[in-house]
This record gives sequence, structure tokens and C-alpha cells, in this order.
Amino acid sequence: MTLFQIITAVRAGEGSESQWLLIVGDAKNLSGETECELAKMDFDEDLDEEVYPPGFKERGLYSTVDYQTLQDCIQWADRLAGCPDEAAACEVIRYYIRFDAWPDRLGAPDPPPWEETQARLDREFYDSLGQERPGTQCRREGCSGGAVVFSAFCRVHQFENVKKRPCPFAD
Repeated sequence: MTLFQIITAVRAGEGSESQWLLIVGDAKNLSGETECELAKMDFDEDLDEEVYPPGFKERGLYSTVDYQTLQDCIQWADRLAGCPDEAAACEVIRYYIRFDAWPDRLGAPDPPPWEETQARLDREFYDSLGQERPGTQCRREGCSGGAVVFSAFCRVHQFENVKKRPCPFAD
């Protein structure tokens, strides 16, 4: 089956909650003509891996999203397009498989890399700590910085205390 055929089948209510969408190839190149299957996947607890139906691995099929997520992708695409649209559904499915996120619009750009997002969020958190109070010393041994409001630590040490990793800032 092709992805377009799977979308049509899901719209018609075919399939079940126990099935997964399996695709051939890289999700980045997923199109309506990509070879796909809907199939029930088992999980081998002893081997800690998925068990594919016979012949699926040989065909290059690998699991991507469960049936409910597939339905949600199609519904989200229809909302974005304003009507049922197989090409929009394919686009949203591709985006979701690649980024585990919903596009905010059709034609949405790829989200920024995680490192870029984390750096931005870290800076926002660090800045939200506010200024250090010069009259109240940080309680970290050997630190001469002032504690920030509502904390016993300076900005750097409060960041490390909350985030449980080194602070990338020194300002």
C-alpha cells in the first residue's frame, strides 16, 4: 500500500488501535507514494525489541507511529487545510514522524535543532533569575557572588541547582 492508500483507509475507519504505521525509507523523504503498511507490532520483552510481521524487515519497513497518532495527524492536517486533504495529511504525518511535534501550519519549516532550543531556554531561565543581591552572599562554598531573590545561591549556582548540570553562562 502507499501512504495515500493508508490515509484513505484510516479516513474510512479501517484499521485498529493495536496497529502501527510502517514505512519504507527515510521519513524525511516520505511521500504519498511511499510504500507503507498498517500492522500490529509485538514487543519481545526478553530481547527488548519490536517483533515485525514476517517479511516486513526484508521489505525495509520500520514502525513509526501508532494508529491513534496517525488518526490525529490526519485530523490535524484537515484542520490546517480547512478540508480533507491527502497531501496535507502526508505532510503532517511526515513532520510528526521526523520531529515528534505538530506543525503550526502547512509548509512549516523544520524546528530548530535541540541544542539551539536548549540554549535559548537556558538563557531565558538564567535571565529570569534576576540580578544577584550584593549584600547576601551565595551559600556555595568558595563563591563570592550574591544570592538571587528567593534563593540562597548566585545565578550560576541556582541554575546548576535547578538544572542539575553545569551553567553555560558566567555573566
